Amino acid sequence: PVYTNYATISYDKLVLAMGAHPIFPKSLPEELVWHVNHIERFGQLQEKLAAGSQHVAIIGAGMVGTEIAEDLLKAGHQVTLIDLNDAPLSQMLPTKATARIAAAVQSQGINFLGGCQVSGVIRISEGSNDGKLQVSYEPIVPTTDSENSEQADAKQFETLVVDHVIASTGLTVDGKLPTAAGVEFNRRTGIEVDAPTLRTTTDNIYAIGDCMSINGVACRYVAPLRAQAATIADDILGLEHSGYDHKPPMIRLKNKAISVMVTGVPQANGNWQVSSESDDELIMDLLDDNNEVSATVTIKAPPAVTAS
Repeated sequence: PVYTNYATISYDKLVLAMGAHPIFPKSLPEELVWHVNHIERFGQLQEKLAAGSQHVAIIGAGMVGTEIAEDLLKAGHQVTLIDLNDAPLSQMLPTKATARIAAAVQSQGINFLGGCQVSGVIRISEGSNDGKLQVSYEPIVPTTDSENSEQADAKQFETLVVDHVIASTGLTVDGKLPTAAGVEFNRRTGIEVDAPTLRTTTDNIYAIGDCMSINGVACRYVAPLRAQAATIADDILGLEHSGYDHKPPMIRLKNKAISVMVTGVPQANGNWQVSSESDDELIMDLLDDNNEVSATVTIKAPPAVTAS
């Protein structure tokens, strides 16, 4: 049965559609930091930004963070983009590709602080910056030898004064319900399901949408939802169906400074090979263990950027 605050509900089949929620690292106080995945809060942020040009720090340079950075810059705001990695999109693409993205982002006038970890955000309560936010961050120092270890221990913090901080640090799935249900689960990727049926590892329980994963990869796209729902409905009703055909949708970085298109399931630390390379275009393929292409990234610089 399912236990709620109001009743105990028995079921024959159960569908988990619990979604995912923002990750807030301990260094980012929720009361001081905006998150774009919360519609009401995002609306409040837009109202404040409408007051005029302001300085916004964005924590996390994935797809969402990088797109927001450009949008805010175009709206007339000063933007600082901070990420643990040396370049945007580094968790999904190889260094050769992300280096081009970093150059394009910086060419727009976005202040990119790569290889930096945010250690805290506080509200300033005095002086000329009263009411603004102070972001403390530190460069990530490799600790491959004793000298670097001493540098890491010193922790040379730097600070940045901004009007707003936006967290774009990814999503996680709450583990309470999956754990209680006994389904296979990972906080970052979600509830593991069988691809053709979307059944979990526990009998009579299914998962759909942002909370589910297939082969260890989160499925957080709107486009496949209708097909997922149809598959689960047919399976529950005992109707014949061809099975859910999981095809990751094309990923596009919506950025005027550079065009990035990704197909397949990319991962940064893979066997990436250059398919085509020129000053204004780079195409790379990710090869699996059988030397078959599992992902492709195409990066193009728009004519205006190329000409400059």
